[in-house]
Amino acid sequence: MFQIPELGFEIQEITNGNTQHLEDLISLYLRLFPQYERYVAVMRRRAARSPSAASPFIEHQWLALINGLPAGMMVFKYNHRRNCGLGLDLGVLPEFRRIKYKQYTRLAKLLVDLRREQLIHDASSLGNPLPIGALVEVESPRTVARFKEYGMRLLPIKYWEPPIPEDAFDLIDRQTAEQVGFKPMHLGIYPINYDNFNPKDPSQLEDFVKGYLVDHYGLPETHWAVQEALQSILTEESVK
Repeated sequence: MFQIPELGFEIQEITNGNTQHLEDLISLYLRLFPQYERYVAVMRRRAARSPSAASPFIEHQWLALINGLPAGMMVFKYNHRRNCGLGLDLGVLPEFRRIKYKQYTRLAKLLVDLRREQLIHDASSLGNPLPIGALVEVESPRTVARFKEYGMRLLPIKYWEPPIPEDAFDLIDRQTAEQVGFKPMHLGIYPINYDNFNPKDPSQLEDFVKGYLVDHYGLPETHWAVQEALQSILTEESVK
């Protein structure tokens, strides 16, 4: 995995049975995202299952260490059906957010760029062309502003985040999911293949919607959240 000796930095990949640092990852996750405790069982499953069980994805759960200490994390997938990345989690502990390495002053920005490299590798390993980009779901205006600094572009889509992905319903009861409900979100992208990325192309935006809502969350295309997102692509009232 990625290492930067002069920074004391390394990435531990916690998938495909590589569970040595799983408890460190979960402990860090609960510190950063206590409101999403329900996903811990999902993270354990991702860590243990084989790549063939994750189709159509290549899954990644990264624990970033600085001098051997858990500093940050990133969870994402490569969706080879849509040739794009799906960002799920990104977080860094306050005491590790600032770094000094080449052009980098924030650990989160370094993780974003390393995710880009990983997605390019994932696509290449399957014989796919350069991925369009890494999609992300973003909620707060503060996070939107920060991610824009890192290169994210908001997409003109009205988007609702489902409470849990389909493959977690045997781990998280439906009552909990219903209590959480659907949340309004922004959908953004870190472009990778700038030659092919076109935020005004309805078919490309439709693929981005389906990459999350249909492939990851398992919603049918007839679901109201999918239809509302797809219809917003063709209107002037889309999210700016």
